[in-house]
Amino acid sequence: MRAAVYHGARDVRIEKVEDPRIEHASDVIVKTITTSMCGSDLYTYGGEADPLVVLGRTTLGHEICAEVVEAGDGVRRFVVGDRVTFPYSVSCGSCFLCRVGQTAHCETSKGAMFGAGVAFGDLGGSQAEFVRVPLADDNLEHVPGHIDDVSALFLSCNLPAAIIAVDAASIEAMDTVAVIGCGPTGLLALALARQRTRGPILAFDTVPSRLAAAADRGAQAVDAGGSDALSAVAEATAGRGVDKVIEFAGRGSAFDLALSIARPGAVISGGGVYLEMEHPVSLLDMYRKNLQIRLNGSANAKAAQWKAMQLISSGVIDPTSVISHEVTLDELPSAAAAFADRENGFLKMAIRP
Repeated sequence: MRAAVYHGARDVRIEKVEDPRIEHASDVIVKTITTSMCGSDLYTYGGEADPLVVLGRTTLGHEICAEVVEAGDGVRRFVVGDRVTFPYSVSCGSCFLCRVGQTAHCETSKGAMFGAGVAFGDLGGSQAEFVRVPLADDNLEHVPGHIDDVSALFLSCNLPAAIIAVDAASIEAMDTVAVIGCGPTGLLALALARQRTRGPILAFDTVPSRLAAAADRGAQAVDAGGSDALSAVAEATAGRGVDKVIEFAGRGSAFDLALSIARPGAVISGGGVYLEMEHPVSLLDMYRKNLQIRLNGSANAKAAQWKAMQLISSGVIDPTSVISHEVTLDELPSAAAAFADRENGFLKMAIRP
């Protein structure tokens, strides 16, 4: 089959690799209908996760809408022909951590993730023609017929992550909210937050097209790299700072911005992925401000998939509104470069193998 194979920083090639096969009775093999590239994939794409992968072998991707083409003897919930999706991480549904909602830390799968390299189960990625899915009965989800193929791929990561971060922010009716990072998941979170508060929402990014997209969704767009970012917050909040911060940029500098604009007693809900191991933060500042910090970078997507399906089915949110490009698998390498460079107008791609 053809798959996106990682060869090093910014070097992804579409190559022929061995077809996946049933390895355990609980496995299924799915044929990819649509897939995409998540912002978290950029850590691997940019070379920051090289210790976790095998160059020239690790295949990428964890977002998918697919069709079951083969099922192991132990699979009961799925048959050939079913249209399905899976969360980015694999969970069994019955271990202690799964039962308390921490599905991204499943004790059975050892926190395995699709397309994330040897450190996370060495599973194949979704940017491929076929994928092996372990623990299928507990991990896969049927995609209802009224949810289209492109909307369905958002059930793997982006929309559940947005739901989790917004829920964790505990937004009240008149709260002032800041969303830092207006990529696809940040914009979905912004749309959900807009439904919870009549107060102002400030959206921070540095890419003009992303700021424009945030403004279209009812936010006050603020250039995070500009000199007036803090003054914009002060003006909107009478100098106090925002009530709730939702952070989806996933960098230390973005977390610093969140700390600086949060009012005393604020909630910072972090949905971004932080890889900095020694980023300095002031415990004194967090202590003196009485901040509540809730980090959800390893989002428990499985636990939020059902709610995500309901939001799409009811028309509360249209996740396809953040799709800016549709490409083939062969076009992925050039599209990935545009996504990584945050080219103006490039937000998220739908990939059809």
